Amino acid sequence: MDAAAALSATGEPVATRAQLLAAGARARDLTAAVRLRALVRVREGYYASPSADPLLLQAVRVGGRRGCVSALAAHGVWVAPQRFVHVALDPTASRLRSPRDRFRPLTPESLDGCELHWLPSIDRGGSVHTVGVVDALLQALRCQSAELSVAALDSALYERLTTPADIDRVFAALPKNLQHLRSKIDARCMSGIETIVRLILVEMGVPFEVQVGFRGIGTVDFVVAGCVVIETDGRLGHDGDVGVARDYDRDVALAALGFTVVRLNFRQVMFAREAAIAAIRGALRSHRLGPVI
Repeated sequence: MDAAAALSATGEPVATRAQLLAAGARARDLTAAVRLRALVRVREGYYASPSADPLLLQAVRVGGRRGCVSALAAHGVWVAPQRFVHVALDPTASRLRSPRDRFRPLTPESLDGCELHWLPSIDRGGSVHTVGVVDALLQALRCQSAELSVAALDSALYERLTTPADIDRVFAALPKNLQHLRSKIDARCMSGIETIVRLILVEMGVPFEVQVGFRGIGTVDFVVAGCVVIETDGRLGHDGDVGVARDYDRDVALAALGFTVVRLNFRQVMFAREAAIAAIRGALRSHRLGPVI
């Protein structure tokens, strides 16, 4: 079998030599495919499609697997955008290489921004190139801030990429100083930005409800103190002009019911936090001034 076809048969962007031979390729087919650039030899014994994600190739080239937030993103869990790959390494891993050059040994100077995770695996999920969701969560909770960690947990549960039993296993492997994160999980949040806004509202000490439905309007992200609706524009699939027009229609309908709508996006929540909080406080103050006649 053609080596590129053998890789396609595995259903993976990266496969080991053994996997490709088992799929029907011959050793000489692999050599020919690399010469013709139909395959990329990522490191000794690992081959990939030329169109594979460059960050994925970097993780394999180092000598590990895509892990932590890089793996979570690949599995469909919400994480903040990342510039560099996170690499999960077996505690006994050796002969590590530069993420950009398989002939260059890995040194602090050749890391090129990669984050290395040496934690042992607690799950058999994943593939030869990417760890499973459970291991990725375990790594991410040790790597990220508390709010980003909770956002990843919420997202993994909401998307049904993990189960409460899996979360039990993750927390069983975490140190005591991270156990408090468990009480902050709420799988009703549809995106990481929703989770972070929820945590902001908890910190503010204001009463709120999550995922509230309105007849003829739909479900909103938050209703705060019974008078302010908060919507977040951070979820995947916000569909351009059609989505914006629908948002305007929803905002008008909610205003007709007496609600003030505060709409927050990723940039405001992550990088203009004080302004976002001030907007929520201002909307709440406006309702305390009495009804508009």
